[in-house]
Amino acid sequence: MTFEFKETCPKRGYWCSFRLVDEHGEATPYAGLNYVLHDRMGMSYSGTLDSEGFGYLKNFYCGPLILDLSMPYQGAVDPWYDELQIRKHFKLPLTALQVAAEQSPTGPRDNGRTYLARQRAEQEKAVFLQVEVRDFARPDEAAHLPEPDTTLTARPWPYLKEACTHANTCAGIALMVSKHHVLEVKALRALSPMFSGDKAFCALNAYHLSMMAVLSYAPFHKARAADEAPTPPPYTTPGCIANVLHSQLGHLVRPTQFKESGPFHLLCEEVPYSKRLEIVPYDPQRYAKEAREQWDHPEHVHFLHHQDTETQAFITHNDRYVLISVRGSQELADFVRDMDARQVPHVDGKGKIHRGFHDAFLAARRFVEAYMDAFYTGSQTILVCGHSLGGAIALLLAEWLNREYSDDLQLYTYGAPRTGDSTFIQAAQAIVHHRLVNHNDPIPSVPAPWMDAEWKMAVPGSTLLIAAIGNPVFAAVLLLAGLINLRGNPYQHHGEQRHFMPRKAGLSPASSVLWQPGCAAVEELTCARFASEIELKGDMPERDSMVKQLLSMAEHFNDPGYANASLATLLRWYNSVAQHQGALFTTKEREQLGLQIEDIQVEVERPVELSYAQFRHNLRRRAHPRLERLTELQLRTLFHDDRTRLDAVRTEQRKALNRTQKRLKAQGQRTLAWQDVFGDLPDTVALRQLLHDWLALETNQAAARLAKVPATRAGQQYA
Repeated sequence: MTFEFKETCPKRGYWCSFRLVDEHGEATPYAGLNYVLHDRMGMSYSGTLDSEGFGYLKNFYCGPLILDLSMPYQGAVDPWYDELQIRKHFKLPLTALQVAAEQSPTGPRDNGRTYLARQRAEQEKAVFLQVEVRDFARPDEAAHLPEPDTTLTARPWPYLKEACTHANTCAGIALMVSKHHVLEVKALRALSPMFSGDKAFCALNAYHLSMMAVLSYAPFHKARAADEAPTPPPYTTPGCIANVLHSQLGHLVRPTQFKESGPFHLLCEEVPYSKRLEIVPYDPQRYAKEAREQWDHPEHVHFLHHQDTETQAFITHNDRYVLISVRGSQELADFVRDMDARQVPHVDGKGKIHRGFHDAFLAARRFVEAYMDAFYTGSQTILVCGHSLGGAIALLLAEWLNREYSDDLQLYTYGAPRTGDSTFIQAAQAIVHHRLVNHNDPIPSVPAPWMDAEWKMAVPGSTLLIAAIGNPVFAAVLLLAGLINLRGNPYQHHGEQRHFMPRKAGLSPASSVLWQPGCAAVEELTCARFASEIELKGDMPERDSMVKQLLSMAEHFNDPGYANASLATLLRWYNSVAQHQGALFTTKEREQLGLQIEDIQVEVERPVELSYAQFRHNLRRRAHPRLERLTELQLRTLFHDDRTRLDAVRTEQRKALNRTQKRLKAQGQRTLAWQDVFGDLPDTVALRQLLHDWLALETNQAAARLAKVPATRAGQQYA
C-alpha cells in the first residue's frame, strides 16, 4: 500500500482581530493608527486601524501575535507635540498611540473600575484587555511616561509574549490566536492647577500661587545629605515638590498636602499628559548630553538649593505657562542674613538693591536662565510667585525676565519685604505685581530705612525710642519717617498692594477681608509696633530680639497665614458673585473694618506726655553710648526737634487714615465679577461641575465657615 503525501501550508486557517477603544468604549480616537503584527516565527504584517479602530489578520503561523503600536508621531494634531520632539533638551520620543491616548478624557468609574469598554467587549464576545501606552513603548523610550498602573486588572499575558521567539526585540503585547480582542487604552491624562492668563488680579491665581509658594519650602523629593545622590522616580514622600507635580498631578491624583501643610485642595483640570506641569524624564543614558551639562537628574533641572545664599526655588512649565516659585526665609540664620540691608547697585539693572536679596537673585537667575533657554517657547505666560524673602527675589527675577524674555508675565507675592530704592522701583513699573500683605505682618514694611542707616548719627525719633517714654509706637513711626539713609534712596514699595484685614482684632487670617486701603499708614503702624519693641544695643539694633519677633509673627507665614487667607478670599468672592450681586464686602463687614481703622486712629491720637526732664532722665539712666557725648544744648535741641517732627507725622497719619475711611466707603460700592474670581477662564459646563465638586469638599466648607461665607448649596450656579 502506498500513501500520497499532500503538503499543507502551515499559515492557512488561523486568524486574529482586535479593536482599540478608549475608556468611554469609543474607537474613533484610534482610527487610522498604523500597526505591525509579529507572528511566532518573526514574520511581520503591517496594517492600519479602520474608522472603528479595528484590525484583522488571517493566515499566519500558528501561535500568539505581538501587536506593535510604537510608530512615531508624525504631527498634525497640535504644534506642542512637535515642540516636545525638537526642543534643545530632553527631546521626547512620542508615538502616534501616545498622542491619541492623550486626546480622550478619562472614562466613568464604578467602584474605581472602568466599565464602558468592558461592556463593549461583552457585546462583541471579545477578550478584554486593559493596556497602557507604556505597554507599546520600547524600553529605552518609556522614561517620559507615567509609572505602570498597578490597579489595572485585565492585563496582557507576559508568558504568552514570551512564547514568541523574538519577544525581546519588539515592543507590544501578545494577542491570542483565533480570538477577537477589545483593548481598552488607558487615557494618558494628568491634572493641572487652573490659572488665568489675564494680567488682572484674580482670586484663583492668588490662591493657587500661594500654594505654589508653600510648596517652595519643601525639598524636591526628600531631605538628604549634601553628598547623597538624588532619588529617581517614583517620588513617594508626601508634600514634596516632585511628589505633588510628578507622582500626583502627573498620575491624576489630586494633591492635598503641600510641604507639611494640608489638607488644601486645588481647582485642577484634566489635561493631556504632555500638557501637564512637566518634570523631565530620568534616563541618564538617553539624556547623556543633558547629564554632562549637570542636568543628570530631574531635581537638578527643576529645583534650586543654593548653599551659599540658602536660596531655594523650583520651576516647571507646560504648553501655556512657565511657573517659578521662590522660597522665603526659613532658618534663624536666614532671618539674620535678611537683616543685612545695605544697598548695592543692581548688577544689570537700574537702582540699588538690598544686598542679601541681590545675592540670592544672582543665584536664582543662573538657575532660571538655563531653564528658560531650554524650555521657554516664546508664547507661554510667565507666572512668578514668592513668599517673604522669596517675594523680594521673585520681584528681581520678574523685572529681569520682563526685560530679557517677555512682558507676558504675572507676579504674585505674599508678605514680601521692600526690595530696592526708588530708582529700581521706577525702572520696574512695567511689572504686573500683585502684592498681598496680612494686616499684622511687619515684613512688608521692611527693610525699614533704619536697617540701612548710619547708626552713628543721632537721627529723628531714635532718642524717643531709646528713652521709651510716651508712645513708643509713634517714636518708631517718626524714626521710620525721618531717618537719613546715607547709602542711597530709601527703600520703596512696588506693585499693586492688597491688604488682608481682619474684621475684628485678633481674628485669624482665614477670616480676613481682602481689599485695597490705598494708605501706607495702616501698614506703617504694624511695622512701627514691631520696631518699637526692638532693643538697641550700641550703634545697632539688637538682631536677636528682631529675629525672635519675626519668628513669632504667625500671620507672616504662608501657612497658616497667606494660604488660608487666599483660600478664604476665593471662597468669599465666588459666593459674592454667585449669591450677593458681587459686593466686595457686606455692610456689616464695612462697619467692622471701619472700627479697625478707628482703632489705629485712636493710637495716632494718643498723646505723648513727655517733658524734657523725663526725657533727659531716661536717656541718662539708659546710658546709651551714642547719646552720652551730647551736650545739654544738643539734647534739648534734639528733644524739641523730635517733638515737632512727631506732631507733623501725627498730622500726616491722621489725614491718611481719613482718606482710608473714605476709600473703605467707596470700595463698599464696588461690584465683583466673574473675572475678579477666575480671570479669563471661560464659563463652561465642565468648570461648573468642577466647582460643584470642589465646593462640596468638607475642607472647603470648613474654610468657608471660618471665613464667614454665608452658607449656600455647594456648587449653586453663579449669577
